[in-house]
Amino acid sequence: MNALSLLFSGRNDFKQLRIFVQLRSNIEQEFEKAMETITKFFKEENDFLYRKGEEKKSHAVVENLLLSFGFTDEQAAKAADVSVDFVKKIRAGLKK
Repeated sequence: MNALSLLFSGRNDFKQLRIFVQLRSNIEQEFEKAMETITKFFKEENDFLYRKGEEKKSHAVVENLLLSFGFTDEQAAKAADVSVDFVKKIRAGLKK
């Protein structure tokens, strides 16, 4: 007897394993469908934690532009796609 024959000699085990694999595949497909549906209702741009992370990233970019490259407030705002007021607040924080 070869290894596969020995492994699947109990047909019930093989059937159970096959059913389990099929169920797992179906669950994965259903999960993907559910996630696609949810994304229609929840936009990550509206999530406050997402916005907070974006602000932190923008803060780091502006700070780097000001310190490393000597950008003016207007240049930094345009390059980082933020407001000039945002850049001015960061520059004021750097002077402290």
